[in-house]
Amino acid sequence: MAQTQKINSEKPLTTAINAWLENQPKYVNELWDELVYLRNRPLKKSKYEKQVKLDRPVAVFSKEERLKEGMGKEITLIFKSSACSWARSKSGGCTMCGYWNDRAPETITEENYWSQFTNALSRYEELLGNPEEKIVFKMFTSGSFCDPKEIALDLQYRILKKLATYPTIKEIVIESRPEYITETLMTKYHEILPKQYLEIGVGLETTNNFVRTNIINKGFAWKAFVKAMDILHKFHFGVKAYLLFKPPFLPEYAALVDIHHSIRQCVEYGIDTISVNPTNIQMHTICNELEKINRFRSPWLYSLLWVLKHSLTNEDLKHTRIICDPSAAGKDRGVHNCQVFDKSNVECLQILHEFVVQQDVTCIPETFSGSCWNSYEMELLLGNL
Repeated sequence: MAQTQKINSEKPLTTAINAWLENQPKYVNELWDELVYLRNRPLKKSKYEKQVKLDRPVAVFSKEERLKEGMGKEITLIFKSSACSWARSKSGGCTMCGYWNDRAPETITEENYWSQFTNALSRYEELLGNPEEKIVFKMFTSGSFCDPKEIALDLQYRILKKLATYPTIKEIVIESRPEYITETLMTKYHEILPKQYLEIGVGLETTNNFVRTNIINKGFAWKAFVKAMDILHKFHFGVKAYLLFKPPFLPEYAALVDIHHSIRQCVEYGIDTISVNPTNIQMHTICNELEKINRFRSPWLYSLLWVLKHSLTNEDLKHTRIICDPSAAGKDRGVHNCQVFDKSNVECLQILHEFVVQQDVTCIPETFSGSCWNSYEMELLLGNL
């Protein structure tokens, strides 16, 4: 019988992290208090009802995707999980993250997770069984797949063993905070997955420790990410770095500088995949509160295309894969230009898609035309973005 997974929000992640939590300055604790307050806001009835349907994932979908060896299909499973342990801690989690809203209650069991997983497999049984397909299977818990407090170790192994039986699955992608990526766990993963390419995504967000710690409230340093990267490469697993474009409190130009330096440093360190994620405004987050008083907006598509073109070369792209599939793209709460109805949004998103497919910076023009572009140049020059 599956054991119920209990999560104690007061229990420290590790002794070291607990000590770190206890020794933060006053302004950091004030930020944590605000984040915890936002996390504890009641959800709408419809959202709560979705939370308690524990055998159903938050989402399952498939679409075209760029694999390491050309184009293929992705199957993405977003588990309804007990949520990120960092968000459950006294820190309140990251300033831009609203995935806490999709959390399941603490009474979720291993069999609930397994039902969610088999639900995804059954939906795409035909795709998985087609020998002509090349598939990347992505599993997201809105936290850390490798954290045994979210997904029990035996269940982690059970899920990966099942995926290993599908010859059409060429790549498997999961996510984790760096502290859960250990040599012991990766040794077991390597035994289970002798043929498929495993890539673990880490929410690095930025290579700047100050921005990551004090603005994003991520709770780990660059050196922790590098340690996890070294472990993964030791086992010939891939490393995906999620980079956040325009955290709260950063104006557009500062965000451009930050993401440019972050991309360059990740390339130089040999990161296998970089996923550039423009901030989208999610409920019960600092970004959402700032947006209400007109102190934050998601970045411009022009900025996103500029930084991709000027931070990378085609030589870089032979070694590092760039992924960018923004949430809420072209909408008010996602990356967009001056107005969401302006045709430049569609044009820019088409260029972005072509760049990701081709992995070729020449897909992106140097300049654009139209009223949105003129507004963008002027607003950026004046520092109003």
